[in-house]
Amino acid sequence: MPLPKPKFTLSDEYSQLALGLELPEVDDGMPVEDARLRSEAGRSAFVALKGSPNQPEWFERFESLMDGGWPWRQACYIAWASTPLEGRTPKTQEELARKHLNLASDRAISTWRKKNPAIDTMIALLQSAELWDHRADSFKHLIDGMRRAGADYKFFNHLKLFLEMTGDYVPLNQIAAVVKRKADGGAHEMDEEMLNELAESARALEKPYTVDQEQVEIDAEKDE
Repeated sequence: MPLPKPKFTLSDEYSQLALGLELPEVDDGMPVEDARLRSEAGRSAFVALKGSPNQPEWFERFESLMDGGWPWRQACYIAWASTPLEGRTPKTQEELARKHLNLASDRAISTWRKKNPAIDTMIALLQSAELWDHRADSFKHLIDGMRRAGADYKFFNHLKLFLEMTGDYVPLNQIAAVVKRKADGGAHEMDEEMLNELAESARALEKPYTVDQEQVEIDAEKDE
């Protein structure tokens, strides 16, 4: 799936970004045509790594960023920087610039990040992407545990978390905090009887969950 560049409202100083133009990738006095040829040569060499033993593990992410409209060097940097530090290759930003971006140093990368906030935003987004990949699995495991709570006390916390997420259970400490805020502010919207009922209900919910194992065995025999 393409990973498009986020849109930001930028000052006049960075108006070229708002117009969708690329920042200069090299700022070392190199003639424009030479810089273009150097960029194209670097891009061709990097793309040629696809399918080879030297293909970086983050290459697929690089391609998604390219499809989203990122300049190839910035896409390469973002894909590299958004992967876990442990085991990441190349190991340093300087090495990335020289080995894959065909730059003399990593100075250009600092310029991109300074002038284009979308770069760091995209890096942060991609760093958390794996969490969202497993979101559906986590909900499934929660539901599976909740269903087992009636027969196995070890899954009570699954049930408790499920009820908190659905809004059907409010922990006692949260109720106490609400009551305290109302008391401190002098705004008593609930009468004493209602507060007592809420507190009693909360205390009942806070009691340790126990399972009548004998009853569970009887129910299991009936099911058979």
